[in-house]
Amino acid sequence: MKNRNIGGFFLFVLLALVICLQILSMVHSDRLYTALNKIERIIEGGTTILKPAGTHDAAEYQYPGDEGDWLVWAMRVEPKTLNQINVDSDIYSRWITFHNIFEPLMEYDFDEVKLKPLLAERFEMSGDGLQITFHLRRDAHFSDGVPVTADDVIFTYQAIIDPNIDATNIASLYVDVDRVEKISDRVVKFYMKQPYFKALEVCSFWDIGIYPKHVYQFKDAKEFNQRVSEPVGSGPYVFERWDFGSQIVLRRNENYWGPKPKIKKVVYKFVTNPIAAIQALKAHQVDLVIIHDPGQFADLAADEEFNKEFNCLPYWASGDPFYFIGWNADTPYFSDVRVRQAMTLAINREQIVSKLLKGYGEIITGPYFIKGAQNDPNINPWPYDPEISKRLLVEAGWIDSDGDGIREKNGIPFRFKFNYAAGDSLYTPLSTLLKDELGKVGVELVSDPYEWSVLLPKISDRKFEAMVMGWGGDIIEDNYQILHSSQAENRGANYTGFRNPEADALLEQVRRTIDPAERDILCHRIHRIIHEQQPFTFLFARPIFRAVDKRFENVKIHKLGLNYLEWYVPKEKQLYK
Repeated sequence: MKNRNIGGFFLFVLLALVICLQILSMVHSDRLYTALNKIERIIEGGTTILKPAGTHDAAEYQYPGDEGDWLVWAMRVEPKTLNQINVDSDIYSRWITFHNIFEPLMEYDFDEVKLKPLLAERFEMSGDGLQITFHLRRDAHFSDGVPVTADDVIFTYQAIIDPNIDATNIASLYVDVDRVEKISDRVVKFYMKQPYFKALEVCSFWDIGIYPKHVYQFKDAKEFNQRVSEPVGSGPYVFERWDFGSQIVLRRNENYWGPKPKIKKVVYKFVTNPIAAIQALKAHQVDLVIIHDPGQFADLAADEEFNKEFNCLPYWASGDPFYFIGWNADTPYFSDVRVRQAMTLAINREQIVSKLLKGYGEIITGPYFIKGAQNDPNINPWPYDPEISKRLLVEAGWIDSDGDGIREKNGIPFRFKFNYAAGDSLYTPLSTLLKDELGKVGVELVSDPYEWSVLLPKISDRKFEAMVMGWGGDIIEDNYQILHSSQAENRGANYTGFRNPEADALLEQVRRTIDPAERDILCHRIHRIIHEQQPFTFLFARPIFRAVDKRFENVKIHKLGLNYLEWYVPKEKQLYK
């Protein structure tokens, strides 16, 4: 009996010792991760902050405030598709799906404007920039519970570059990727043909997101191309329904792999009339209005009663759109550079900024963010000079030989159709202004508006003569998409058909140039070519305008704009259950 007691005592001591060792091991592990994190914060380099598998960075995902309520947008355009891997995807579908439904491997920090891990917990890049390895999070999974794996990353890449998939504009971003290799279920490796300054961003599928293979895999590419609705991803919201012509509804993903946002539903109501949108906001039928008309914004910002209940938010951010008129070089009107220059000289852009924008904007000269280093500030805008415009038109062979006030060439009157989004509060008066200005130099502009869902494919197919639109820039610009001659075919984003061998060579060199200062010099050279050739008449850049119901808290303007996922509504102010 005594021996049994002694044996039991030793067994107890042994078990206690094992438990103590485990506790010490856990403490040591935590200290190790803390030390590694401190080192990673000091060193800027390839591998991101390490952390124990299956854990989250609480500071990264901490959403303050109460749960509940909805965020209801007034959106003036109904998107044509919610499939980001499609040439008809636009900024509106991106606002709805990206980060809400589809998530990338890496994301930009809203304040530091640096890539940080999301679906990938870390990455390594070789010294020559030709190999990038991503290690996926163990806990990341799609809304149906299926884990995010290397197979999904590879599927997303292969769908984008598939020539049968209608996504030429996106595929152009991946021309420097040689292949993608699965190392294991949670490790995937990209091999580059040559260095590319945006390789990490592109291979992270920034602005697209990772598509679940088990949901989107296809035998016939038409099946993928025709899938415009019911998106499925790994994000904090899931698609609930699309009431065509009315609204798109997302609900919070209660199965989300990370800490969930506080807002339970996000609703995108299609309100095409800008006055009706503000009326809906005042009636608390919507919570957020994207204001396109600077005049309307100026009036609201000066309205004391309005500002008691709503915030008027103007801000500049990297990636803000620039606005331009695109001249289709494959039409008899705009194939001659002298004609394109004449069009710009005939347009009073100062009047556009002062009258239509109410001073909220700046005239631009090229396709770069006006406040960024890639933009050459030493390039002066073409002046407003109708007399030089007339002279250039004569030199190009456009003469009013019959005295009817309209120039002709080879029996073709200079009468072109001007396409824009129907009902747009800015483009409609702009069309009227342009018609008057061009009429003074013997050119007739015929307004030809379309609903956006009809206009976008018309532009992608290059079945237009001239059009006006805004192009949403990138955080770091690579204008290969809109300027390289290869992108003028197969529904690429070079809508104007601009073709210039020197610009092509520079655009290719930009992609290979890693040093930002050297790259900026190359961009300045591209900027000058575009300024001389005028495939576009660059009109203006302006701040982004938002009006938001004041019941929402934690509404901050970051360097990259507003982060809707961090908003919340205090319980006592919530409208929806």
